Amino acid sequence: MVKKRSSAQQVEPNIHIEKIKKQSKIYRTYFVQQLKNPSRAFEQGDKDFTNGLLSIVLFAIMYTVSLFLVVNRNYFGESLGFFPFFFQVMLLVFMLCGIAVFALFIANNFFGSPNSVKAIVGFYGGQLSPVLVSVGLAFLLMIIQSFTYGQFVLVVSFIFALFILPLYLVSFLATKKAPGMDSLYGFILYILVFVLLMLILVTIMAGTMLGTYLDRMIYLI
Repeated sequence: MVKKRSSAQQVEPNIHIEKIKKQSKIYRTYFVQQLKNPSRAFEQGDKDFTNGLLSIVLFAIMYTVSLFLVVNRNYFGESLGFFPFFFQVMLLVFMLCGIAVFALFIANNFFGSPNSVKAIVGFYGGQLSPVLVSVGLAFLLMIIQSFTYGQFVLVVSFIFALFILPLYLVSFLATKKAPGMDSLYGFILYILVFVLLMLILVTIMAGTMLGTYLDRMIYLI
């Protein structure tokens, strides 16, 4: 009995590893497909929710690590702890992406053919493959001490992911609209919801360490 339990305990970690390998392979295939054809996400909808969410998480992680290199080098007089910065700023970037997704969901339900939150995540995350490549490029540029170009690519990636890309998605959803509110008003509704939620987030974070990091991020833009 002891031997059987011991062997079972040895096999169990391998099962988890195999699951991770399988999911990694699925995501790699998804990433390449989306890089070649980002519009494919519109055909998949909520089927690609998991992969879309993973892309959003990866964007938050990669952007935060790259931002740390810039902020630690240029805007802090003393050494900056990596892990406090990483977890807090990653959460902040993830919340900003969440605001974009939620604003898209609200606007879509007023002027478009309604889609679930999972579908909106799939749409948004499905467009992030090129952005992940650009953030990766920014990271490599800063690793080789090309901070000027790296910072420029990082800022462009941030603006594209959180401001330009959602507007593109609003335009796409407007073309799929059902009879109801005019597309222009849906577009305006998205802007209002996004700005309102951004202001609420900034107000809440203003007195925290996250507020300090947010100041640095705004300074970069």
